[in-house]
Amino acid sequence: MNPYYAVYFGGVSEFSSIFLCISQLFQYYPPSSFGISSTSPILHTLESFSQAMFVLTFFAFRIVGWAIYGYMFVKDGMNILRNGLIQKFAPGSTWFLLYLMSMVPLLGALQLYWLGGIMEKLTEIHG
Repeated sequence: MNPYYAVYFGGVSEFSSIFLCISQLFQYYPPSSFGISSTSPILHTLESFSQAMFVLTFFAFRIVGWAIYGYMFVKDGMNILRNGLIQKFAPGSTWFLLYLMSMVPLLGALQLYWLGGIMEKLTEIHG
């Protein structure tokens, strides 16, 4: 069960980070530092596209998807614990499953905290 959910929590949910990295490149390495005009429409479009895609993918994968897969993970974990399957197939690892199940809502709350920061930044920009 853990590898199935690890793909989402450790991989898919990080997809938004690609767009965050691209948009942050413009902050840390402005085009003018390479002798490129900072008013270049292509670069401005790329930066705006990356910022918009970060917000969209963050919401889709780290808020909506996290809630869906988090619920599924906790539900499956509870089923495993209730039916004693963990003792049958992985004796001694109950603590680890409980740890992972407790991290889902805590990390979900962290995602909501970051969403608040994103919304604050959007309000500053478009405010």
